[in-house]
Order: sequence, then structure tokens, then C-alpha cells
Amino acid sequence: MPLLWLALAFLAGILLAAAVPASAWVWVISVLAAGALGLAERRWFSGYRIWIRLRGWLPLPLGVLMAGLFLGALRGQTAVPVWEPGDLAYFNGSTDAELTGWVADYPDRRESAVLLRVRIESIQRDGRVSVPVEGTALLRLPAGRDYQYGDRLVIWGGPEEPPDESDFSYKDYLARQGIHTYLAYPAVRQIGSGAGSPLMAGIYRLRENAYATLNRIFPQPEAALLAGVLLGLERDLPDEIVSAFQDTGTAHIVAISGFNMSVLAALLIGLLGRFLPRGWAALAAAGTIGFYTVLVGANPAVVRAAIMSSLALFGRLIGRGSSGLTPLALSAAVMCGINPLLPWDAGFQLSFTATLGLILYGDPLQQAFETWAENRWGDAVARRLAGPVSEYFLFTLAAQVTTLPVVLVHFNRLSLTAMLANPLILPVQPGVMILGGTALIAGMILPAVGQILAWLAWPLAAYTLRVVEGLARIPSGAVSISEFTPWMALTCYAVLFGLTFGRKHLAPLREKLRPGLLFAGLGLVVLVSWSAVLRRPDGRLHLFVMDTPDGQAVVLHLPAGQRVLIGGAPGANQLSSQLGQLTGPLDRRLDALVLNSASASQLEGLPLLIERFPVEQAFWAISPPDKRAANRVRDALIKSQTQVSLLEKEAQIQLDEGVRLHVLAVDAEHAALQLEFGNLCVVWPEGFSPEKLKRSGERVDGCVLLIDETVDIDTWASQRPVQFVFFGNAPPSLPGALATSQFGQIELVSDSVSLWAKGEKVLK
Repeated sequence: MPLLWLALAFLAGILLAAAVPASAWVWVISVLAAGALGLAERRWFSGYRIWIRLRGWLPLPLGVLMAGLFLGALRGQTAVPVWEPGDLAYFNGSTDAELTGWVADYPDRRESAVLLRVRIESIQRDGRVSVPVEGTALLRLPAGRDYQYGDRLVIWGGPEEPPDESDFSYKDYLARQGIHTYLAYPAVRQIGSGAGSPLMAGIYRLRENAYATLNRIFPQPEAALLAGVLLGLERDLPDEIVSAFQDTGTAHIVAISGFNMSVLAALLIGLLGRFLPRGWAALAAAGTIGFYTVLVGANPAVVRAAIMSSLALFGRLIGRGSSGLTPLALSAAVMCGINPLLPWDAGFQLSFTATLGLILYGDPLQQAFETWAENRWGDAVARRLAGPVSEYFLFTLAAQVTTLPVVLVHFNRLSLTAMLANPLILPVQPGVMILGGTALIAGMILPAVGQILAWLAWPLAAYTLRVVEGLARIPSGAVSISEFTPWMALTCYAVLFGLTFGRKHLAPLREKLRPGLLFAGLGLVVLVSWSAVLRRPDGRLHLFVMDTPDGQAVVLHLPAGQRVLIGGAPGANQLSSQLGQLTGPLDRRLDALVLNSASASQLEGLPLLIERFPVEQAFWAISPPDKRAANRVRDALIKSQTQVSLLEKEAQIQLDEGVRLHVLAVDAEHAALQLEFGNLCVVWPEGFSPEKLKRSGERVDGCVLLIDETVDIDTWASQRPVQFVFFGNAPPSLPGALATSQFGQIELVSDSVSLWAKGEKVLK
């Protein structure tokens, strides 16, 4: 237990250094002061009543805990880079530099590019004398370049900081790996080889040979899956299969993680234990796990799993069952001590929280299931069921409970099919690893034998892929959760761990509330599930004319599920309410916003709406006016990091397959638009006459017209429209028209051939 609390204090210190930047000397003095406090506690304060009470609820002396905290802060502060002339990153921003170095890692060969991590040894700028530097640069080169670990290179280009994208910081991602310099498509010439470690060169050659063997004995995409499962090479899976694994919550199958390490550790200790004493078997198994960790790339999840597996092996050797929390915290502290930037790495967070969920909730869930099964079917049946149900369902549930906030923060996706996908594919994964690994090893030694074993392993890999791809096709199997912030994740963890560790104090209340909470929880699950099901895309175009006072907002629900808002309203509340009913609780977002009016009445409500419903892309169909309302909209779009484009007259946007939006005519205040989907044509005239729009070359007759009461009805009636739909009131002289003042929100539905219309209100 002391190790657990010291490790947690050290980890908290690393986070403290990020939140409270201070000089390293501040943390050194704090460590010394904490050490002095620890000595004072033991010698002078131990008799004081207040100190006796403090020690009663502290797991360790206060000075010891504070020393661990400040040591972590000191380590975190020392990781903040300060560039000097001897560092490569000091020269970021230089042009026409000549760098020399050697390939220091396994080349990352992708379909469209090759990524090389090069240890730079010297740099020469503007014809000056070459100066020695230290640092690693990431080079992006055209696909097909064949460089190996240890190759010496001369590079001509401009070193720069790694780029940042709108939703992903590539700069921070590389910084966690010690890379602060990036060169995109520089000129490169090889001048030698043999640099680096001969041992690492041999390991990487083994990895490359294994990769080539997998591709020789397995077809695609099964070879790509096994390359990820066995070698940590996830580069060959097509994008649609990668998305399928993500949408079904099974991406952990492809990447090497604790599951793979657990299977490997069990196999090694079982095999080596037959030939070696226990101590030597555990030592050999730990060494093999360490070698495998280096072979597959040593990412944070693999390193954490390797440390945990090795600690478990030696814990078993000395006869001590591991509580799990101590080795987890200790392995995390060791890794973060080596690399203090790891706490911000998504892979590390997922690996840590998944293991934490198994430790905290795996056994309680299994015991609860065994008790439930014993009461219904007896001890024998309960024992037979407990193992498979726990391993393939309950343990998955335990891990997903604790990883869900991390997934929502980093990926903004919630998989509704994960609890179905994991029990279907997890049972075959040990077979995939064992048979696939055996076929790989045999194929590297005896190709014919390896090919035979590959035929036996192929059905399991193919089954995994087909199940995942099939479940990914379920409509609304994965939903987007927009703007899930780290503070929201911390709140979730505070509630979860409060209920977990404070359950003794909550027991009386829990007994009273248990039946009601159970039914309420089930009811909420049913409501949310049906809400998602009813809003899933159905292959049709849904056009909603919103019922907002003085507004002209239209929401498109496209056949593939995207949502587009056209126009706006003077107030955000009513429009937000109606839009929220269309999107539901799980997916509050807009894929696109089209602004076709400079009127303040159409723009005033949009800034607050954009805060509530993040917009991925916005299109101005008019030149944005220099007015207060338009400027506020512009500021809101910038704040939400929305991609903004200006549409020219007669521009066309492909919103979805077969769905096009045209800009028919533009003036200083309005833009007339036309939407086409098969036989369906919808026109926003925006004050333009039929003749004016016809001159744009587009058809305006036989269309649905979206207009307000100020339009010249006689002029437009001569165009024989399919339907008049009015924002607000319809003229009494126009029977058959649909108006939001009468019908409320109006929905038009089209399958590209037929058109259906319905109103929110039923006229009496």
C-alpha cells in the first residue's frame, strides 16, 4: 500500500507541474521542505492530538506524501523543453538547411507516404560551418522510399515545428515521443549504413521478415489484421475497416495491449514452467515479454502491459497475490517518470483506465453473476457459466465503464454495439493470436508448414473481420457526442469513484433506492436507445421548415445522416429547442451551416446556436456584411473552429450522394438557393423574380417554393410549383399552401421520386 500512495502522489505531482508552472528550484526546495516535515512528524509532532488525528486518515506521513508530490512536480517541470543552440529544435524555422543524421527507428511505411524518425547529428545553414546538434526529426517522404534502421542520410530542407490540425495536435503527439522537428518531403540522399545499435537493427530485421511472412501466408485483409495483433503494425487495414473497429468499440483488438500480453504471459509461464524452475521460468518469461515489447514498437499501452505482466509473474513467484492497484500505479509512475508527457497521451489513458476498470469492477461483477446464477441454476451451472460470461462480457463491461469518458473526450464517438461485438469476437482472439503466431513462426522457418497452419488460423481472423464489418453497418450503431470536455470526464470519474469507494456509507440509501433506480435506469436506457434508433438515417431526404417567429430556418437531414442548417432566426432558444428534438440527446451537432441572408433577423440567433450545436463547416452564400450581427456570427464560427467557405454565384455543393445545393442568384443582402434530389426540387427565391432565376440556367418551375408572405404570389403561381411552403402566414387567397403559422414545423420527405409532407400541428 505505501507504494500505491507514493506512486499516486508522484503522478499527481506531474499534473500539478502542468497546472502550476514554476521554476525547478521551487520544486527542489519544496521536496526538501517536505522531507524536513517528515522528520519533524516523527520526532516532534507525533504527540500532538491534531497530528494523531491527521495520521489516522492519511495512508502515509504527510511529509512523505508531499515529498512524492513535489518529486513528481519536479520531474514534470524538467520535461518542459528549453531550446539552446545545441538542440535541433532551436533551428526550427530555418530555410535551406543541410542536416546529417541516421534513421533511429523502424520506418513507418504507409500507403501514401513513408515516415522516418532521424537522429540529427549536425546542421548547416546558408553555407555556414556545420554545427553539431542533438534531436530527432520526423521526415515525411513519398511512398516507396526504402530506408532501413541505421541508414545514414543527408537531408536538405527547412526544419519546422510539427503541424497542428483543428481537432488533433500532431505537435503534442510527437512531443510525447521526444520529436519537436518536422520536415515535409525534403530532398534526401543516403551516404552510409550501420549506425545505431546492432541489436536493434537485428530486432527490426526480424520484424520486417515477420511482416513479409504474414503477407506471404495470409490473404488481405486478414494479413493486415494479424500484422496489428502480432506485430503492432496497424498501417495496412483499409480506412473503412479501421472505422468499423472504432464504431463497434473493438479497436483494442487490432492494437497490442494488456489482453495480448496476458495471453502471451500465460503461454510463456505454462510452457517454460515445464522445463525450468519457477524463478528461472518467471525470469525467462519476463525477458521474452521485454523482447516482444521492443519488437512491436514499445508504445505506452504495450509498455504498461509488459510492466504489469512482469510484476504479476514475480508476484506469483514470491507467493503474493497482487491487488492490481499497486502494480498499475507503480507501472504508471515509472512510465511517467521516464516520459512526463504520457498522462496526456490517449493510448496511455485508455490502457490505464481499462486496466483500472478490470481491477475495480471485474471481480465484483463476476461474483455478483455467480451469486445470481447459483440462486437460479445451482452451483455447478454457475461455475461453468461464470468463466466465459465474465471473460467475454462482464470484464468488457468493466473496462468500458472506466474508458468511456476518455473515449468521449478524444474521439467524440459512443459505440452502441460494443457490448454485442466484444462477446462475439473475444472468444476467438486467443485462437487468432496462438494459431496466427504459430503460423508466423513456422512460416519464417518452414514456409510450407507455416502455410498449412495459416489455413487453420485464417477462419478465425476472417470471422473477426466479418463480424466487426457487419455490426458496423447497423444504423446508428455509433453516435457522435460533441463537445465532451476533460472537465466533464473528470466529473464522471469523481461520481464513479465516489460511488465505488463510498458505497459503505451509501449502503442504507442504496437499499431503499435500488428497485426504483433499477427500473429508472432501464427506462432511461430504453428511451435513449429508441431515441437513437428513431433518428437513424433511412436513405431519404428530410427537410424540416422550422417554426420560429420571424425566422427562415430549414434543417436538412440527408439520406446518409448528415444535418445541414440553412438560414437562421432572430432568437436562439426556440430554434435550439426544435433542433434539439431533431438531433436527440446523443448527437448534438450540425455538419454544415449555409448562410443565405444578411438580414439581422436571420443572423441574431446564430452565435448562441453555434455554441449549443457545434458546426463542422459553414458556407456564406453572400459576402459577409460588415454588420454587428454578421460579425458576431463570424466570431462564433472562429471560436468553434468551424471551417468557413464563401460560395460564388452559380456555385454547387454536393451535400450527399445525389443531393446538390445551387446558388442561383446573389445580391448584397440575399442569395437564392435551389436544392435537388432526384425528382425533388426546392427553391428559396429570397425576393428574386422567376425570370431572374431562370437566367441562371436552372429550373424553377415544378419546384417546392420556400417563401414568406411578402412575395408576389401571382408571379410565382404562374410557375406551377409543386407546393408553396410559407415561413409564417400564408395568404388567404392561396388554398393548399403549407404555412408554419398553421401547421407548426413542416416536414418534407423525399426518396428522390415521391414527396410526402406533414405538419407538426393538426388543424381542427
